[in-house]
Amino acid sequence: MLVLSVSFAKAQEPDSSLLVFPDSIMVVQLDSMAPASKQRFVKRFWSKDYPNPRRAALLAFVLPGAGQVYNKKWWKVPIVYVGLGTVLYFEIDNIRQHRALRDNYKWLVDDDPDTNPTEPPYNRLDANSLRNYRDQWRRYVEINSILLGVAYLMQVTDAYVDAHLHSFDVSENLSLRFRPKMETTYGLGATFGAGVSLQFGRSLPQKPPTHQLSFSSP
Repeated sequence: MLVLSVSFAKAQEPDSSLLVFPDSIMVVQLDSMAPASKQRFVKRFWSKDYPNPRRAALLAFVLPGAGQVYNKKWWKVPIVYVGLGTVLYFEIDNIRQHRALRDNYKWLVDDDPDTNPTEPPYNRLDANSLRNYRDQWRRYVEINSILLGVAYLMQVTDAYVDAHLHSFDVSENLSLRFRPKMETTYGLGATFGAGVSLQFGRSLPQKPPTHQLSFSSP
């Protein structure tokens, strides 16, 4: 309402001081609304249907460890990065070694004496040995690449499963109880036995009640 009234006044009475004032108000209002909408989006993303397994998996896929942060399992983040960092270190080292063996093998078999290997241990190996080592390290690179992918998917799976299990109380111990039991059978009178109650665990509030398995023997 303030912007409209100022714009109307400008149309009635031209004044150079009013040319920038309405625009400046609009800019201030739009700039002040943008952070608020972003904050609402971020808050809704982290709090709506919390914890959401798909959201946790998506965050872990985009950034390793982000799914664990979303699940509030902060202690898992160092484990994720130590595991991925270790596999990535061996991957880079194997690639470097494979490229060195590949290049020295090419220099040895190109029939140019000026390009023969000069650095140890490559200058002490023949063509067959260099080729065998090159192929061996290529397999190491392929295997390590698979392990890196598996480690990456494992942390995504961990975030997804952890979000699923967040609504269950897994801290309760498995309990087994024996209870006396009496039943009356028509024509045979009362029969006595023992009942067994096996408790698998208890869910948190807003979840179905505890499941029990019971049977009796006369």
